[in-house]
Amino acid sequence: MVSEELTREFFHTGDERLIRKLSEISQVISYKRGEEIYAIGEAYTYFFILIQGLTYTYFCDEQNRFITNCFFSRKYDFLNIEAYDKQASMGMKALMDTEVYAVPIQAALTAVKELPGLAWEYANYLQKSMVYLCVVNNRRMYFSSNQRYQWFCEKWPQALSLASNRQIATFLRIRPESLSRLKSQLKQCDSGNEALSNILVTKDLQWDYMDIKQIMEKKENAEY
Repeated sequence: MVSEELTREFFHTGDERLIRKLSEISQVISYKRGEEIYAIGEAYTYFFILIQGLTYTYFCDEQNRFITNCFFSRKYDFLNIEAYDKQASMGMKALMDTEVYAVPIQAALTAVKELPGLAWEYANYLQKSMVYLCVVNNRRMYFSSNQRYQWFCEKWPQALSLASNRQIATFLRIRPESLSRLKSQLKQCDSGNEALSNILVTKDLQWDYMDIKQIMEKKENAEY
């Protein structure tokens, strides 16, 4: 059980019954650095929303090497990135001491029959998560390796001292030795080295979402 005050921070709904139910079934779970939040192959048992800390998702490639998929560090980040009724194809670990707001999935599925607004709250969080991952993949696809690393340094400065060289390199989709050379080169450059342009590092992904929405609207209008 969690306080209704905390629940209102994470669910902006005027449905007091929904707030009370979520407060009743949810809990705050703490994870130590390196602790598994969910593992590859496990069935999901909770919806997780980040309160504080730093986490990362990972998967295994064809040679069973761990590849970093994404980092999550902002309060309100939704940490479930796959369908809740499937086994996890990715795992998630805490990169530092982390707290999450955890909603048990089975209890939520039971509650949604009487409180359909819960489904909309889930959909809202899932949409934000998908936009977030879309933006991250866009950066990795179109930035040079230099730009990717500088973007990473601005976006997740805490991870620089907490994540391994391989974790960062696989996330940026470059070889670990290439990342080491890149770090060395950047250290030798003046602080006024090549400015990183067109990088959107925001506390809120609303701008990213609006950009995507406007592009889609323009496309639809052009078709007519």
